[in-house]
Amino acid sequence: MQNRKTVEKALANFADPLKRDRYFELYSPDIVLHGYEGVGPGIEAVKQYYTSFWLAFPDARVVPDDIIEADDKVVVRFTLTGTHRGIFLGIDGTQKPVRVSGMTILRFEKEHCVERWSVTNSLSLAAQLGLFPPPK
Repeated sequence: MQNRKTVEKALANFADPLKRDRYFELYSPDIVLHGYEGVGPGIEAVKQYYTSFWLAFPDARVVPDDIIEADDKVVVRFTLTGTHRGIFLGIDGTQKPVRVSGMTILRFEKEHCVERWSVTNSLSLAAQLGLFPPPK
């Protein structure tokens, strides 16, 4: 249960602009993310990615739809919401609200996430940002 509580605390910090720096307490210094193109290993690369993400979506929230803990892993099925206010994927802020689903698996050692695998509905996000017209 401790790893689940750690994830829940991290998600609360993720959503609060005044506590976002505490979000990174979730990760070990040597964290490795899978599914984040261009994000290298280590906490500094993760901080750089999320700092950029929060500039693009300053009101971003991740709401867990399901959290499952087993052994050294926590699985989260989530919904990400936010408003596109800054540059993301080379697109200037559209001021559009976004809602995207995803799943992530976090592997823990000594109460810190050391490895994480994530998939997000990137196609839905791209459509919401206007990268291509919605289906008719």
